[in-house]
Amino acid sequence: MFQTMFESVKELPTYTNVRAQLIDIKPKTFVDFSVTPTINFADDLWVFNEFKRFPGEDWAYSYDFRQLDITYKNYAKYMILRELFNKHNRFTTLKKKFYTIRNFINYLSEHHMFYPNLIDTSFLKEFLADARSERNLSDQKQAIKMFLSEIELRVSGVNFSECYKYLNKIDGRKIKAERERGKHKFVPIHIHNKIISIAIKDLRNENLRITQRAAACMIVLLAETGMRIGEFRILEVNRLEETRVKGEPKAFHHLNFKTYKTVKEKDFKWTRSFITENALLAYKTLTEIYRERRKSQYLFVNDKGMAVSKTMLRIRLVQFFYRHQNEFQIDKIIDHEVNQFAVTRKRNFKTLDFVPNDEMDKDIYYVTFHQYRVVLATILYNKGYHLDWIRQHMNHLTEEMTQHYIRLQEMEKLEVNAVETLMKRSSKDGSTLITDTNKSSDKYIREELQSEQYQEIYDQINKFLKKNKLNIFKDINEIVSVLSRTNNPIADMELGICAKSFNKLCERNQYISSINDAYYLGVQIHSLDDLPHSVKRFQEKASIIAYNESLYKKNTKYRNEFERELKGIKKYIERKLNPELMLLKDEISIIGLETVQNKYPQLAEIIGNIKLIEEEAEKWKEKTLLPQPRTV
Repeated sequence: MFQTMFESVKELPTYTNVRAQLIDIKPKTFVDFSVTPTINFADDLWVFNEFKRFPGEDWAYSYDFRQLDITYKNYAKYMILRELFNKHNRFTTLKKKFYTIRNFINYLSEHHMFYPNLIDTSFLKEFLADARSERNLSDQKQAIKMFLSEIELRVSGVNFSECYKYLNKIDGRKIKAERERGKHKFVPIHIHNKIISIAIKDLRNENLRITQRAAACMIVLLAETGMRIGEFRILEVNRLEETRVKGEPKAFHHLNFKTYKTVKEKDFKWTRSFITENALLAYKTLTEIYRERRKSQYLFVNDKGMAVSKTMLRIRLVQFFYRHQNEFQIDKIIDHEVNQFAVTRKRNFKTLDFVPNDEMDKDIYYVTFHQYRVVLATILYNKGYHLDWIRQHMNHLTEEMTQHYIRLQEMEKLEVNAVETLMKRSSKDGSTLITDTNKSSDKYIREELQSEQYQEIYDQINKFLKKNKLNIFKDINEIVSVLSRTNNPIADMELGICAKSFNKLCERNQYISSINDAYYLGVQIHSLDDLPHSVKRFQEKASIIAYNESLYKKNTKYRNEFERELKGIKKYIERKLNPELMLLKDEISIIGLETVQNKYPQLAEIIGNIKLIEEEAEKWKEKTLLPQPRTV
């Protein structure tokens, strides 16, 4: 039977009536009205087939209320309608909220909570105790708040004001930290280039299976256009647009494709991406190899010639990396870079039929769909493309989102952390890393020096410095470059071991920096016993940041890292150093200089130089960034 398709709920003949029902809060024993031409409110299974955008999203358009307790079922239904008809949320967004409410109603039933006025903050906390993350907790709180609002609107005598206070409490700092940790990992450029090189060989190889060549085409298109996997899945044939410039022999191309990401409901918009020669080759190859099988307009098709699922695309992606595991030589890549790969196993992903059963637990390293997008944004930015141009190319709504993708900062952080790792542990003359626990003011480095594992790392790096006659202060860039370089497999076994050791020390340093920089968070407890360490820490940080400033003056790509460090030392002065210096001056004014000197003999040098320390601290507090060069 033919079914009318609607672009949005606003086109439904029932749209006005549903919105009227949402504001009708008169008590009723039975509620029923038309939601769509095929769904009534009283139905316990709602399937919005009229709004399906493309195959593979059936889950988002079906709402099953059959197992929900009758006490709360209608409130869930009203909530769904309000999100669709008043707020015009996407079905995919709303379905996730429905899952939360379905679980909440079941939890209410299991605990025999059949009177809404019994729901309180402690009950909500029990239900939400197992939230996977702060962000997940926030999403669940939002859904429950919407659900409780429907109950409060329609049940007299119910007041959830205390519940709302709890539900409105969101830890933005934790969510931001989770987002940073959850960023798609940045694949080093040389590994990214190797992936593309291998993929191009595969797509040209006519002896391979069609599915293997098609997977290679997909990887090249994703890597060189930056499109999302959902956009690639519905990419169509015959969507190339050729542009010729008068007097130039060579044409360039754009690829037109549909996107649903930045529009609501069923609407889509056409967008386009500049297409490189490699991507053009991949597009034309995919067009050709599926020509006989294709029964639809889609570029990449399944065995029936129709649109392929995201799951199948992922299987093809993992299969590509499984076939080429030896070529990527994971065992020769340093730890940091191995960590940028995603990992799966047949035991966790049973549909990997191409993996033998005796390799059930073998790690398969691969690069996810979205990581290609991250790398492309970074490459474009590094090549000097304007941020707004990248935003349009990546089909982002805001430049802020584009900046979220660009990982130049990560590369700069690694480089600056490598410099800090060495300088923080250097002897006074820069010839070696210190190995004497008494010569470091950082308790975490002292712990390091008491570990056999790290003593061995120090020895390896010191041998490297001595053998190559390198000085940490004079040759820092060369040292970091050699020990961090992984453009090619390291032929020198000794150097390779040293590079791996250095990487491990850098990771340890990052951890120490995070611990030491905890002054960003929480309440600071000030003590004169801590003051010698605080001054030493300030001086060490000032020395390292001064070096970072010299890097920034030579190359503005270090601006972001220098700015972060500058903010850090200002915060340290404000929340740690200055209060302790003030505590010292107060103690002197109360009990006298001589008494303080007798009571705190370890502060003698600080007392004698307190004005110089304060002046140095004030200099850093007042320091500002140099103006960024204007682009014309």
